[in-house]
Amino acid sequence: MSTTGFGNSIEEVAEELRRVRAEIALEDGYEVPTSAVYAYDLYRPDLDQILSVLSGDAELGDLVLRNKRLVAEVFADSA
Repeated sequence: MSTTGFGNSIEEVAEELRRVRAEIALEDGYEVPTSAVYAYDLYRPDLDQILSVLSGDAELGDLVLRNKRLVAEVFADSA
């Protein structure tokens, strides 16, 4: 199971992660897997890049993602 969410702060993401993990844990016999929290460093796209995405010539993620790094792993109820 893959859950994706985005936030402006690690605290915001951790709170949402706690909520989602609690819902998943309610399912009978389902052990909640380890959750990973990543930080993304992004470039601000310029007009030419935006037009390229809108034209279907490029993917926005390919143009703006500078770096992705693991910042936390959450096990069991440690969110």
